[in-house]
Amino acid sequence: PAPCPWGRKPDLIQVAVAQYADTVRPEFHFNAHQSKKEVSSAVRKIKLMGGSTLNTGSALDFVRNNFFISSTGCRIDEGVLPMLVLVTNGKSKDGITQPAAEMKRSRIMVLTIGSKNADKLELQEIAYEPELVFTADEFRVQSLQGILPRVLTPLKTLSGAIIIQEIPSVQVNKRDIIFLLDGSLNVGNANFPFVRDFVLKLVNYLDVGIDNIRIGLIQFSDTPRTEFFLNTYLTKSDIINRLGQLKPKGGSVLNTGSALDFVLLKHFTEAGGSRIDEQVPQILVLVTAGQSADAYLDASNALARAGVLTFCVGVRNADKAELEQIAFNPRMVYFTDDFSSLAALPQELIKPLTTYVSGGVQEVPLTPSESKKDILFMIDGSANLLGHFPTVRDFVYRIISDLNVSPDAIRVAVAQFSDNVQVEFNFSELPSKQDMLLKVKRMKIKTGKQLNIGSALDYAVRNLLVKNAGSRIEEGVPQFLVLLAAGKSTDSVEDAAEALKRAGVVTFIIKARTAEQVELERIVYAPQFILPVDALSKIGEIQSNIVNLLRTIQYQPTVVGDEKKDVVFLIDGSDGARRGFPFLQGFVLEMVENLDIGRDRVHVAVAQYSNVIRPEFLFNSYYDKADVVRAIQGMSVMGGSPLNTGAALDYLIKQIFTAQSGSRIAENVPQFLILLTADRSRDDVRRPSVVLKTTGAVPFGIGIGNADITEMQTISFIPDFAAVVPDFNQLNTVQQLISDRVTRLTKKEIETLAPDLLFPSPSPAKKDVVFLIDGSQFASPEFQLIRDFILRVVDSFDIGFDTTRVAVVQFSTDPKVEFLLNTHSTKDDVQTAVRRLRPKGGREVNVGDALEYVAKNIFTRPSGSRIEDGVPQFLILLSSRKSDDEVVAPAVQVKQVGVAPLIIAKNVDPEELAQISLSPEYVYQVTNFQELPSIEQKLLTPLTSLTAGDIKGILGDVSLPPGDGDERDIVFLIDSSDSVRTDGLAHIRDFIIRIVQQLNVGANKVRIGVIQFSNDVFPEFYLKTHKSKTAVLQAIRRLRFRGGSPLNAGKALDYVVKNYFIKSAGSRREDGVPQHLVLFLGERSQDDVNQPSSVINIAGIKSQGVGARNADRTQLERITNDPRLVFTVRDFLDLPSIERTACRLLVPPSKQADIVFLLDGSINLGRDNFQEVIQFISSIVDAIYDDTASIQVGLAQYNSDVTDEFFLKDHATKQEILDAINKVAYKGGRVVNTGAAIKHLQAKHFVKEAGSRADQRIPQIAFIVTGGRPADDGQTAALALKQSGVKLFAVGVKNIDLDEVNKLSSEPATGFRVKAAQELSELNEQILVTMDAVMKEKLCPGVTDISRDCKLDVILGFDVSDTAPGQSILYSQKGLESNVEAILNRITQMQRISCTGNQRPTIRVAIMGQSTTGAIEGLDFIEYEPELFEKFQAMLNRGPYYLTADTLKSYQNKFRTAPGDSVKVVIHLTDGADDGMNRLVAASAALQKEGVKALIFVGLERVQNLEDLMQIEFGRGFTYNRPLRVNLLDLDYELAEQLGNIAERYCCGIPCKCSGQRGDKGMLGPIGPKGVPGENGYRGYPGDEGGPGDRGPPGVNGTQGFQGCPGQRGIKGSRGFPGEKGELGEMGLDGIDGEDVSHFNWLSCFLRSFGPVPYVQQNFTNTFFFGRETKVYQAFLGRKEILDKGYVLLC
Repeated sequence: PAPCPWGRKPDLIQVAVAQYADTVRPEFHFNAHQSKKEVSSAVRKIKLMGGSTLNTGSALDFVRNNFFISSTGCRIDEGVLPMLVLVTNGKSKDGITQPAAEMKRSRIMVLTIGSKNADKLELQEIAYEPELVFTADEFRVQSLQGILPRVLTPLKTLSGAIIIQEIPSVQVNKRDIIFLLDGSLNVGNANFPFVRDFVLKLVNYLDVGIDNIRIGLIQFSDTPRTEFFLNTYLTKSDIINRLGQLKPKGGSVLNTGSALDFVLLKHFTEAGGSRIDEQVPQILVLVTAGQSADAYLDASNALARAGVLTFCVGVRNADKAELEQIAFNPRMVYFTDDFSSLAALPQELIKPLTTYVSGGVQEVPLTPSESKKDILFMIDGSANLLGHFPTVRDFVYRIISDLNVSPDAIRVAVAQFSDNVQVEFNFSELPSKQDMLLKVKRMKIKTGKQLNIGSALDYAVRNLLVKNAGSRIEEGVPQFLVLLAAGKSTDSVEDAAEALKRAGVVTFIIKARTAEQVELERIVYAPQFILPVDALSKIGEIQSNIVNLLRTIQYQPTVVGDEKKDVVFLIDGSDGARRGFPFLQGFVLEMVENLDIGRDRVHVAVAQYSNVIRPEFLFNSYYDKADVVRAIQGMSVMGGSPLNTGAALDYLIKQIFTAQSGSRIAENVPQFLILLTADRSRDDVRRPSVVLKTTGAVPFGIGIGNADITEMQTISFIPDFAAVVPDFNQLNTVQQLISDRVTRLTKKEIETLAPDLLFPSPSPAKKDVVFLIDGSQFASPEFQLIRDFILRVVDSFDIGFDTTRVAVVQFSTDPKVEFLLNTHSTKDDVQTAVRRLRPKGGREVNVGDALEYVAKNIFTRPSGSRIEDGVPQFLILLSSRKSDDEVVAPAVQVKQVGVAPLIIAKNVDPEELAQISLSPEYVYQVTNFQELPSIEQKLLTPLTSLTAGDIKGILGDVSLPPGDGDERDIVFLIDSSDSVRTDGLAHIRDFIIRIVQQLNVGANKVRIGVIQFSNDVFPEFYLKTHKSKTAVLQAIRRLRFRGGSPLNAGKALDYVVKNYFIKSAGSRREDGVPQHLVLFLGERSQDDVNQPSSVINIAGIKSQGVGARNADRTQLERITNDPRLVFTVRDFLDLPSIERTACRLLVPPSKQADIVFLLDGSINLGRDNFQEVIQFISSIVDAIYDDTASIQVGLAQYNSDVTDEFFLKDHATKQEILDAINKVAYKGGRVVNTGAAIKHLQAKHFVKEAGSRADQRIPQIAFIVTGGRPADDGQTAALALKQSGVKLFAVGVKNIDLDEVNKLSSEPATGFRVKAAQELSELNEQILVTMDAVMKEKLCPGVTDISRDCKLDVILGFDVSDTAPGQSILYSQKGLESNVEAILNRITQMQRISCTGNQRPTIRVAIMGQSTTGAIEGLDFIEYEPELFEKFQAMLNRGPYYLTADTLKSYQNKFRTAPGDSVKVVIHLTDGADDGMNRLVAASAALQKEGVKALIFVGLERVQNLEDLMQIEFGRGFTYNRPLRVNLLDLDYELAEQLGNIAERYCCGIPCKCSGQRGDKGMLGPIGPKGVPGENGYRGYPGDEGGPGDRGPPGVNGTQGFQGCPGQRGIKGSRGFPGEKGELGEMGLDGIDGEDVSHFNWLSCFLRSFGPVPYVQQNFTNTFFFGRETKVYQAFLGRKEILDKGYVLLC
């Protein structure tokens, strides 16, 4: 209240009157009237105020805070007893417990007078004691006069010396309390009023207010629903009114867990009004009447970790054990069997609710203490105070006396001022309060004719409110200035006042005498901060007011005067925001209303954006708030898509935050951005947001609906400046918060909050950047986009010889330098050169050639590279399609130089890109070059952050990957003499072209060289000349006939050996790559060929000879040294007839083997079964043989002796072999000499004469099929054959067991058995897989005897994306839980492997999933035990989970925490990919590169495109082509087997592990014992609606409803009949003359009974205080002349 003068009359009884209903209306205060006559007159003038609601609690608070204070005349500080007479006619609608307790604590004596409609219990609670409660039947004069004597008795007899009892009270402190109410059918419409009244009663007990206790409320059933947030209602009456409108939500399912999650994520947040970051206690009161249908433990633990104190109130069907787990502590659970019992709980709950704090639930006092403050008193010391200075001095003295002054609490400084400033003492000068008071008491007036308030304020800011003077302003301690001014300033105050406000100083001014109001208003934040006094002699009257303000005020200005700020609003105007655009407009308008807009204050700009940006108006468009408001109201949504927030931010940086647009950023004026967006940005926001912040802007990100909170936090100045609301209509919930921050933030606070940004912009660091751009015909249509992209990237560089250097090279068929690194030294020069770029054209895209060129010619010192000086080297490659040449070797060459390649490409295989780039994360794929702007910021990140050391660390030890066996060097030596003629060369040329087309040509694959000769030699191109198949074919097509004679083949062969098969010409002979020479002759050579042929053979060059026309075959055989490598045709026209054979010799065979089948032809099998064997053998040959295979087959049949059916050399084609097999006839015989037959194979078949190629290291395989045990020693013969290098496969049929079969095979993996010949076909797949491994020499080499440790770290991951947040993922994947449990139990019980001896491998398991917020770990790497399964179960409600590149990256990061010597494996259960395959492939490659040995996918129910995911699997071995699914029988066994294979491979060094065949099905086991009863199932769906039931008995009376609105006034009734005359009453007291009795009022009568005031004044001239002197009190009682008159004086 504003201060007002009062006069203390100690000998008076003072009276004040107020009316109340829903609000309070003061009629007059204690100091308003000085006589009974004035009081009575004022009472008669009181009119009924009206009102529909009776809020007694609020009225009691109002009277205590606004009547019983010194400024209204109350003398409570002087020991005068304060009394309150409450007259009420009904029950209060708000809470009275807390206000009544506060009245008693304040020592206010309360009497209550009520009618029969009033609640007697309520009156008793309000009254000081029950004896002070009075009731009348009705509020009529007669009834009230009847109780008057009883009311007067305590008023006349009670003294001020009363003893206040200790009464129970609740703590008044800051709290955020949220009620979470069960709104389901468990409560229902009938019982919900009990729940509502329970909350009402609790709220009534609490001290509700924006700075005290805040209330929020949510209902829930299957889903939660917000009723109101903590910051929605700021007063108790608003909350009570809202509670009265509450209706039950309904719903049959009770998901308490998801409701708890919802409360934590949406309500205990700054956006939801929570003050959790300010350490304000956070309370949750859960009221529930049923058991939760979902998991709640994780959610309750999360609440506890966040510091939220959860109280649980359970009713009826609630599970007490469940509530004890949810509550912060089991003691915080309250349970009742009936809803009606809830009414008794608030009194029990209120104390812990207001005293408990987290960190061990303890009762702790939360009494407020005076906070730190620095208070400066500046006193007018001019001539204006002459004669009054002692009064002012005493006033300052008393204020300091009342404050808690100490170095660690309130510090005080005092100064006088007139024409200048005289400091009495500063904040640190005097050590104690006593010294300060002594100094003040001795102060003398400064004097001075002028009053320079402006100079005084400026002096205070510069010299007193600073650290050197003891001020704690830099520590954030509030600074206060109490200024006393008694005249008008002679200088200007405006600049100094602004400086005070900028410094955050709160100023109070005591205005006296001739001080000017308008001038003083410029100094303070608001006019209310000016306290006027009518005369300096009365300044003491406002002392208590000033002390109260200085003690209690925690003022923080909402608008910092005229502080300058620039605020821009960036509004989502896209199609997605069209519906909510009016809400966005409204939000901006509300914000603008809170800003102090003016030319020298706050400037505002507004822009809309979608795919482009549209400024609505700039900072310099409007300086008047009304104009700004009109412009915002006139906006319309612009529309468009997609949403490019990054580009919009970039536009603001370049176009809005500039001097041309009115920004005052150059003047260091704070720049604010408020972004409002309803969706995720389609372009990168990180780079522009960092640039925005580094330029000094303060962004706030506000997201609506689909907006991404992470993106908002990235954009915002700090993450706390980001907010997301679920819909447009809830923007108002964050409006005040954002508004307060924008208006209150100062430059100093902004500097304090400034985040650590990742990189500056632009970066001045040195770097060399080379753009290698596709200039072919495929890139020409989009070349302009490439050029613009380079211009934008260059624009962000600091170009210079000592900073960033740039070069550009185009490429297509060959590279073309546009400009080198040392060509241009300024940004303008570089950009001008880029603008002049034109596509070079070309029909090939030879990336490899271009990479090799820049490695050798651009990243060198002569070309301007500073690579030798340690400057980071970057290569930015832009390619339009897959390279036409080999890229692996050139990419390695670039990296070996130390260059970081960054790749941007479209239509290119991700594997090729990964081979070229620095690492997979630096590959940027686009579908077209129109998308280049979207990756621009991503590309700048490595360019500005990677150092030369970083690049070197990422590259590591770069070398060419080992070859895969496809490498060949092939030279074609062509007879181009006269005898061949032009037509002959054309046929040769076409033949070579067809051969080359079948070869895998590349720098690291097959290299081709061509040379022609006749009498001389004509080199065409060398092995190193062309690196792509296209280039080789083009060069061959350009061959032209040379002519000449005689033919000198010897000379040509000598030239080839010396000039082609050498390293400098591109030959890799020294690296062990096979060397081939293909010679074409059309006639006999005229010179000697023997010597060069010998050299060729010695050099290891494999020669083929093709002869036609007059060629000499004998000469060709001498040259090739192998008749099988000579092919002759009648004419070159017939070359296609030998193409297939010749090609087979040049193309690396896919498979190589010499296989001899040994078949049991005895009666063990019989004739019919023998035919089954023949078909089985045919199917094996048919399956393994293809056009590129180099397989020879032989076959022998045996019984007592051996019959050779055919040898390895006999048949060259598959068909010939199959025909020969089918012609084999059953031999018969009783004796089976298997041992002798095996020895026969060794002696007759596996020899060179029979066609064996053992000398060429071709795998040798013996395949035995037998039907019985051998009659001789088969095992010894088999062992001898095995030791000679032959792999033995043995298949037993019928009468031989597996042990006997294994004696004939090389190892158990190659031994097989079936019970009948008809089952042989079931072995096909297993045999083929094993045989394939043998042919590739990858079968297990054997078992080591050394025992080793084997450790496996396995991540079990999963994704289930088709579920709602908070919903259990088991709803869509019911079998997931059982499958995961089975897999965990099986894989962690792995059996011993070959190299671990008697020990099992150590297996540690981690369980992970990827949600929208990041990786969620259910289990860290640990040796699994069954009781840990609940860790996985705890993850079920935290989904949905996704399979993206980030999922695989999280696995990669997780494995970095595992030991380096463990085998790392990922098993992932998936419902389908949630990301692009290109990204997943790159992430899988990165995972493998990191050292992960296997990535195995298991398809869940309804999995999509599992076959696609198999492309990114690795490490599964031979079963890679069989997808795994959860419905697969024995899935857990399958995974355990695969894990065993991986362990063998990487722990034991065994490339594969072959399992034996599946055994026969076992006997049916005994019936197991009966299981324990299962858990209760989920509640079923509601049944069909039933028919109407019988009418039930009448229910109990419901709780009383809220009072309705008053009805219309009724029609006046007719006059009643006169009543009978009453009996004569007793003689009354004599009345006072002179007053009109027609206006008799019972209150006037009540007051008159105290006796005549003049009498009191006449007889009692001294002031007596009852209770201080007993004798005085007794003397008073002895004055009979007073007591006889019936008067008592209450002082």
